[in-house]
Amino acid sequence: VVVVTGSSSGIGEGIVKLFSILGANVVVTGRTAQDVQRVAKEVQELSPLKLKPLEVVGDLTKTSDVNNLIDSTVKTFGRLDVLVNNAGIYPQTNITQTDLMSVWDQIFAVDLRAVVELIHRSVPHLEKTNGTIIDISSVASLAPSKSSLAYSSAKAGLNMLTKILALELGPKGIRVNTITPGLTHVRDAPFPLEEVMVKATPLGRVGQPLDIARAVAFLASTDAHFITGANVVVDGGLVYNVGVLNTIADYPIEDYKAVAKSRDFTGKVVLVTGSSSGIGEGIVKLFSILGANVVVTGRTAPDVQRVAKEVQELSPLKLKPLEVVGDITKSSDVNNLIDSTVKTFGKIDVLVNNAGIFKPTNITQTDLLSVWDQIFAVDLRAVVELIHRSVPHLEKINGTIIDISAMTGIAPIKMFGPAISAAKAGVNMLTKILALELGPKGVRVNAV
Repeated sequence: VVVVTGSSSGIGEGIVKLFSILGANVVVTGRTAQDVQRVAKEVQELSPLKLKPLEVVGDLTKTSDVNNLIDSTVKTFGRLDVLVNNAGIYPQTNITQTDLMSVWDQIFAVDLRAVVELIHRSVPHLEKTNGTIIDISSVASLAPSKSSLAYSSAKAGLNMLTKILALELGPKGIRVNTITPGLTHVRDAPFPLEEVMVKATPLGRVGQPLDIARAVAFLASTDAHFITGANVVVDGGLVYNVGVLNTIADYPIEDYKAVAKSRDFTGKVVLVTGSSSGIGEGIVKLFSILGANVVVTGRTAPDVQRVAKEVQELSPLKLKPLEVVGDITKSSDVNNLIDSTVKTFGKIDVLVNNAGIFKPTNITQTDLLSVWDQIFAVDLRAVVELIHRSVPHLEKINGTIIDISAMTGIAPIKMFGPAISAAKAGVNMLTKILALELGPKGVRVNAV
């Protein structure tokens, strides 16, 4: 029994059709009844035994619809063997667009959060059948492009989610893998980008839904019974031509000599989120010692006051820091933080996105989605909103953005769970996308 989300069109349609041809009972699901009905009819005709597929119309961003999809599948077929998380949306985004946060939320709701909830609900059933989970990602998760800020970050989070779950669910007998498609032709008429991508793809063509479906069927088969945590890239080699390697001449000797003064931050304004304790406190103290005007911010007034007092004592000129107490998951507090900084010091030279929360999670815990939302609100979404508000000021002075990530964003660690790792992987990809987008504006973006 195979559930393929987003199977009423495109890649998902190709996947569900191949599974039907291979003899599976399949579930066709999407947001439009007419499309679901059309695909279901074609799927039944393709089935060797003319097996009738289950049709489920729903919105995966709604918990009730997720529950209905899984419950209806088990009620109809008695089991679940394969879950293919294919549904996704991919509007273009950039850090300066006015509706960024609403589009960001839409993309993450469908492309990442819904996947988590679907898996969370499916694990008890997959555990009974030694089932498998296959997440459909994108080459945009591996090679950043400046028009895919939210999408690439979400898919990078999905890749990390897969690795974490491979560690967590392997002992339960459940395999978890990712398929990463390149540009795939899913429309009747080619669009202009396809012509460009054909030239950039070593195999000389764009992908077809069947190319992806074959890879999914392989990972779901017994041929792949010892494969988990893998990312199978199905792109004709496109990912290797997305980036461009540039070479430049060396700098003049005067620039070498200037390095001696490169850590003099006199006259600079540095904003460090989460600077009332821990790593952020250490960062803000060092910048103060190096001569900068600093902003100390956090959620607890006594902590902010304590650090601010110590920071002023460390400043060579005894510069008084700006103290801002607030919750960066609230737009009003983000706006107050940025506006207060500019009102007090007249500019922002350095934005350090350090604030974060760290709560271990696992895919079966009952409060997973609420903890997931808390972590993503602080560790990723707030970072986007802070940068969104800061860019106009950073652009004026060729400022810099430094995002504090974690090794969990690179290497999956089972004990930390999916939420923190997926969020930090998203931060890493966000950083790369913004480096492409903001570089021409004179703003550098890096992650530590």
